[in-house]
Amino acid sequence: MSTKTSIEWTERTWNPVTGCTKVSQGCKNCYAETIANRFWGDRKFTDVRCHADRLDEPLHWRKPCRIFVNSMSDLFHEDVPFEFIDKVMMRSLWTPHIYQVLTKRPARMLEWSKEAERRIWKLNDKPVGMTWPLPNVWFGVSVENQETANERIPLLIQTPAEIRWVSAEPLLEAVVLTEWLPKLDWVVVGGESGPNARPFNVGWARQLISQCKDAGVAVFMKQCGSNPQLTGHPTGLPNNTYTTGLKFKSRKGGDPSEWPEDLRIREMP
Repeated sequence: MSTKTSIEWTERTWNPVTGCTKVSQGCKNCYAETIANRFWGDRKFTDVRCHADRLDEPLHWRKPCRIFVNSMSDLFHEDVPFEFIDKVMMRSLWTPHIYQVLTKRPARMLEWSKEAERRIWKLNDKPVGMTWPLPNVWFGVSVENQETANERIPLLIQTPAEIRWVSAEPLLEAVVLTEWLPKLDWVVVGGESGPNARPFNVGWARQLISQCKDAGVAVFMKQCGSNPQLTGHPTGLPNNTYTTGLKFKSRKGGDPSEWPEDLRIREMP
């Protein structure tokens, strides 16, 4: 469960927690649930488990790397005790890696953060010379539409973090982030993949890329998804629109060489 990965914006995944429950429309076609259904046997994906035996895995990775924490769960799920989250975060004190944490539960992330410094320092027993927030831990929220952006990003901004980021994937509609971009460091954009992927209009990505460029925020175009579309205006009919499907060889629309040139942007904070 801890391995190198094909996720373009990271280098490894680390899963000290597995299992999750759905909270919004972005969870509908959850890729992690699909993996669990294939390999977990009788265990349900909604069975959230903490794996203490996996906590020290990053200590054995000698080369510094970017680690996506819990690709198969949400670290701030209600069934994950704060004490276990503390132990996960404590590993960032002992290693040179970057830990990329992504959640759909920012209210619980904010709640955890209020006493996290005191708890982690006590657990680590090495308070001298340490600072909070930890420079190698990036906190982010996943949003799929304007409603979830409005709900989750303000809570992210209240959470102490060296790097704050937003994963707009799977993006299901046009989203405006302009209000919060001055306090964000990174935005990832992507369409949904898989056989039941919902439509992804590349115009939504163009809008987000433009917003990020105007604000000077790094933006990473991850993929166009398995159901990419383009909306335009027929010649001579400016008040009408048409939508046409796009075809890429990449099943998840993840090959930048197939994209329109203005979408080929993959920046890191």
